[in-house]
Amino acid sequence: MKKFNLILGFAIVLSACERIVELEIPSSDPTIVVEGQITSQLEPWEIRLTMSQPYFDQSTIAFVASADVSIVGTDGTDVNLIHTDSGYYKTEFSQQCLPGETYTLSVKYDGEEYLATEQAPLAFPIDTIASYYLPENNGFIEEGYYVFIQGRERVEKGDYYLFKAYRNDTLKDDFGSNLDNDEFGSVSFLNEDFDINNIASELSKGKTPRPFPFTVEPGDTVRIEQYAISEKHFKYIFDIEAQQGRSGTPFDPPPANPNNNISNGGLGYFSVVHKEEAQIVVDE
Repeated sequence: MKKFNLILGFAIVLSACERIVELEIPSSDPTIVVEGQITSQLEPWEIRLTMSQPYFDQSTIAFVASADVSIVGTDGTDVNLIHTDSGYYKTEFSQQCLPGETYTLSVKYDGEEYLATEQAPLAFPIDTIASYYLPENNGFIEEGYYVFIQGRERVEKGDYYLFKAYRNDTLKDDFGSNLDNDEFGSVSFLNEDFDINNIASELSKGKTPRPFPFTVEPGDTVRIEQYAISEKHFKYIFDIEAQQGRSGTPFDPPPANPNNNISNGGLGYFSVVHKEEAQIVVDE
């Protein structure tokens, strides 16, 4: 009985110490958010404009429908983008950026102008796309069929890549973005050191290419998109995923807006990329 009374006493003391703390998170004025990417492939250029929202009020998206949007390039490009729907602005005709040329996005809205400038990177095409079967007993790597590519990097340092992998037209991003740069060396997605002409022999030596991180089945169609991006864009994606991966532990990065290239206090990112693609139907 004494033991029960002691436990009850502790419970009363603890409940008496409980306080509800209401956090007041400051809210700033809404800021324009720019999302857009133009590529080296011939396709319509599209930009999306929205307004930032308070942390605890994400129920609806505030679209921007009355901005003047244009893109000017050192290659002579000078196009206007027309609002279509839900904050999307699009060129009337297909366009493409050229490696080495610089492109500037201008957004004029509510008496302010927001600018973003990037140079189109240069990258080699994907030389080969192939599949292979990885047997069991490979540590933490699951047994199964995998797809990998082989390509080349430039001699000059400073290459940054984003790879998107699609299995039967479904984007596979369960583990986040597939980022890569020329510091990855032998474990790069480009697999420059792997003998593509003798896969069986390489596997028998314990050498495996770096595949995309999901298994496939014979008959699957896998498409890989390679985006050569700027260093700043690389860091922007990294920052975004660091914030999205917060789990409430002491090891989380502090809450912060990711670095961006939008002037005048705008948020988001306007990227200019060199895009290449390769596709394979997986064989047994």
